[in-house]
Amino acid sequence: MSFGGFLEKHLMMRVQSSAWVPVAWSLPMQLDKLASILQRVESFYDGIGGIVGYHAKSLQLIAASSEPGGFSDYPTEQQKGESKLHVPKAVDLTGEQGMERAQQAVAQGIRAMPYMAEVYPVGGAGDRLGLCCDVTGECLPAAMLKYCGRTMLEGLIRDLQGREFLYYKLTGTQLTTPVAIMTSDAKGNHSHIQSLLDEMDWFGRGKDSFKLFRQPLVPVISVEDGRWLLADPLKPMLKPGGHGAIWKLMLDEGVFDWLGDKHSRRAALVRQISNPMAGSDSTLLALAGCGDTRGASFGFMSCDRHVGAAEGMNVLQESKRWTAEGWKYDYGVSNIEYTEFERLGITDQAVDGCSSTSCFPANTNVLYVGLSAAEAVVKEAVATSCSEKLMPGLIFNLKKMVNYLDPLSGVESKVRAGRMECTMQNMADYLVDSYDTPLDLESEAGDSLSTFLVYNSRQKVTSSAKKKREPGVTKIAQTPDGSFYDLQRNALSVLDQCGMSPLPDLGSVEEYLQRGPGGVFLFHPALGPLWNVIAQKIEGGSMAQGSELVLEVAEIQMKNVQLSGSLRVHANNLIGHSSARASFRGETSAHATASWEGIENGAPHHLDGAHTNFRGETSAHAKLAGESSARTTASWEGVENGAPHHLHPLGTEGKSNLKSSVISHNTETYASQAGARSSSSEASFLDSLASIDLTAGSSEDEATDSEQRLHLSSSACGRVRLNNVVVQNKSVNWEDPSNLYWKHQLTRHEGVEIKLLGRSEFEAADVTLMGSHTFEVPNGYRMVVSEGASGNVVTECFTLPSDHPTWEWQYNMTADGAMTLDCITH
Repeated sequence: MSFGGFLEKHLMMRVQSSAWVPVAWSLPMQLDKLASILQRVESFYDGIGGIVGYHAKSLQLIAASSEPGGFSDYPTEQQKGESKLHVPKAVDLTGEQGMERAQQAVAQGIRAMPYMAEVYPVGGAGDRLGLCCDVTGECLPAAMLKYCGRTMLEGLIRDLQGREFLYYKLTGTQLTTPVAIMTSDAKGNHSHIQSLLDEMDWFGRGKDSFKLFRQPLVPVISVEDGRWLLADPLKPMLKPGGHGAIWKLMLDEGVFDWLGDKHSRRAALVRQISNPMAGSDSTLLALAGCGDTRGASFGFMSCDRHVGAAEGMNVLQESKRWTAEGWKYDYGVSNIEYTEFERLGITDQAVDGCSSTSCFPANTNVLYVGLSAAEAVVKEAVATSCSEKLMPGLIFNLKKMVNYLDPLSGVESKVRAGRMECTMQNMADYLVDSYDTPLDLESEAGDSLSTFLVYNSRQKVTSSAKKKREPGVTKIAQTPDGSFYDLQRNALSVLDQCGMSPLPDLGSVEEYLQRGPGGVFLFHPALGPLWNVIAQKIEGGSMAQGSELVLEVAEIQMKNVQLSGSLRVHANNLIGHSSARASFRGETSAHATASWEGIENGAPHHLDGAHTNFRGETSAHAKLAGESSARTTASWEGVENGAPHHLHPLGTEGKSNLKSSVISHNTETYASQAGARSSSSEASFLDSLASIDLTAGSSEDEATDSEQRLHLSSSACGRVRLNNVVVQNKSVNWEDPSNLYWKHQLTRHEGVEIKLLGRSEFEAADVTLMGSHTFEVPNGYRMVVSEGASGNVVTECFTLPSDHPTWEWQYNMTADGAMTLDCITH
């Protein structure tokens, strides 16, 4: 029987009378849906024979393994002639020597940014997360996981914004990096991603800077009899076919052309949605820099790996093959999945007898890809109908058990089933370098190859949130709980580099799961993203056990801040301003600008905002959870002798009409030229950036008038200066069982919150803030908080100059990548 006849007979089987059939079930409608599903499978797998080719290849993979455990198209040594696996030579960013390499790689990564793109495979179903909508109960894809208060996709875009803001601060030039996103129809993934981007106004980047393309879902096949499992009559059970589909889809959907022809990009960083750690410190910039320096085809960001870990490993493959011209020796850095170790005869050995660290580094799927090289491989694969190149790293996992309700019989069972999957990282298998003679692996391989490996400490590279932690289970690897635990380990490392001491003790995993982390520090990547940049903005101070520090701000100077409690800073103009509005998410534009009454006869001004008043009135509406009594939430609380504070003009600017100066949003882009560069090396670095053609591929002039556009601006940012400030309050209610730390869903007894609306500034020096305070600074104003003679909090507000801030950070970088910041006062 032909494959086609077999499938037709199975799919068209009549439903038994005892089986449940929906009332609205319509044969023509179901046939149309089935045809639509099969058409997408047929189109994607056209290079290997369409649907029949997919099924035949799957059966081949299943049949080729007599024992459960999985089989793949990874070539065996017999298939490749002679093949050896070596520990790959890496650009090591760890240790003191690694810091210097990292600086140089980061410098080159910054130079390469105008030619880089981002590619996100986010089509996974994320079944192990068990994610559901809190309102509707609808199953949600992994991309919609709320991590630290926002979806995982938002986290990736924030990381990108951080690097773009760093580039802007160095050059005064705004980049808008094109982002290609591979979605799927699993759990409504594509529609959810589309809706999120619409809701977020495409993150102010413009719709034309994104390219969404859908990965087809493929039938799930029973290992026992080769049949497709059915979810409903005439409806096959479908799952994404692995992220390796991304390369052929990028050709089919015109993504290579979109990135290359329209945006003039020559390479891309590829990262998965489930790993929020990859944006830490220098990781992504260094990977881009190393790839750009050597004009590489493919690169891996790697780290240490534990022996026996369920993760792939990076290897240097050496293959000897006979050709018509004689022996050829192929070399390339690639990936071997952990499911293939046994079949390929790989022993997962430790670096030494006393260590649990594998001699091979971990594959993290944080990748660099040369776009023209990858496109050439796919085009050749299509021309030759080569399934291995079209779908690299083909595997069929035979171990997976699927809970299955047969719609034809109504019988529920658990069966071994799976689908043919491919892996994006194994594109590297077809980007090898060939030589007539063997390479000296110590002196040559790794330096001259077009594939490469960068090695960094694990805490800066990977900690994924792929699966749900079951109640009572203390194994937190690859769970949101575990990822957040590692995120806070990084946070403490950052604060330690800032010279803060003492710092909270995160505690053991068991203690963390029982009572939460010893403290929380979260920040927007634009604060750095490089840790040594953050360490120049935050100097000294301390953070007591049980404290919370949230810095949603890029322009901040903190010196000797003693924190014992909760301190949160939020700037809605975090890295610039919107072309249409500047507001907190969920707030109206009118609230964000916080319009003021005009000054008449010397009377003080009052805010119309709901959470802020001038007179220091109590507000039950704004009470934090756990408080039993009313508290003061005024933006200006230091009232002396019962008299409210007046607004003090700053220079001549304060004499202008106050209402108009506050409501009118300053949209001027301002790049400071204050202060000469301190050395010729700094000048040469910036000169090299200035020589880059930044107009190629730019889509800024294509924006329509109705689109929301984020304009990076030094002058339009909200900014904070805290000097010798003591913050003491009851902080987070760590005993509340409803706290969900990895979502940053916390209840608080007390806290200090600083809200910066539009272009505004907050400054506090030599003052103690006891208990709860909410400071809300309106657009166009500078708020100064100090301590009065009787120990009370004194708050004054001044209008800002119309064309520049009162201070700002000037970024400088030497030719070797050393970053220094100067605080420039205007």
